[in-house]
Amino acid sequence: MSRYIAGPALTAVAGIGLLSIMDGLIKLAAASHSSTQVAAMRYAVGALVAFAVFRALGTPWPSLAVLRPHAWRSVVVAVTALTFFYSLATLPLAVALALSFTSPIFIALFAALILGERPNRSIYIALVLGLIGVMVVLGNELTHTERVGNTLGLVTALISAVAYALSMVVLKSRAAQDPLPTIVLLQNAFAGVLIAPLGLISWTMPATGELGLFLAIGVLGTAGHLCLASAYQRAEASSLGVLEYTSFAWAVGIGFLAFGEVPSASTLAGSAFIVGGALIASRHARETRAPDVEIGP
Repeated sequence: MSRYIAGPALTAVAGIGLLSIMDGLIKLAAASHSSTQVAAMRYAVGALVAFAVFRALGTPWPSLAVLRPHAWRSVVVAVTALTFFYSLATLPLAVALALSFTSPIFIALFAALILGERPNRSIYIALVLGLIGVMVVLGNELTHTERVGNTLGLVTALISAVAYALSMVVLKSRAAQDPLPTIVLLQNAFAGVLIAPLGLISWTMPATGELGLFLAIGVLGTAGHLCLASAYQRAEASSLGVLEYTSFAWAVGIGFLAFGEVPSASTLAGSAFIVGGALIASRHARETRAPDVEIGP
């Protein structure tokens, strides 16, 4: 029987696409508001949307035993959001996204260390192809220092990649045990509570027209994470992690349509490696149930 499973791979790609569109809207919002306020608004709206889905599906209330690992994961999610949103606000979209593409490497590493996954050879090939693609893109960007402009932005982009990878592996450990609406609701609610004080410090009142923008950010974030939770419930984290590279295609499209960024030849060359790696990974995504691994305090 073929080991190709379209469901988890396509669901993950859909989730990544929704989150990539959200990233473009975040960059737009960050032009008028601090990255901490944008993050706080994203999770506040996301929590409301997730709660509506939670109640509409009649999902049972989580027990205290369920709350503990999700509270710990939300700390990692909050770190991911704050660092990534800052990088989006201070770096060109292509640079921020290129650095975030290192996350599949860390996902494979954490999946092996925490979940005991053993990625097959095709996953390693996909990781190498994706990393080559990222280096092609990033090498061109870093030769134009005036286009980078913010060392702290580069550092926070890398921190967000590591934190995101850890959050995805923890998600994998919980996705086989908890309902998907519960996972997404707790992620949004807990992360929102952690980020809210920082958002209030730098708060500026959004214009009436911007409320729709923040609503769209929250809806896209919730929908994207529902897709990812569903995918990670059904396939190995190391296999799906490589599909993060597909967000590059979204970044090129969004950068061109929303910000007038025309991809360079090196950008297109890098995308060929990235997409090739993602296709290899998607053809070998193995359906699996996560082991009952308890992560966090």
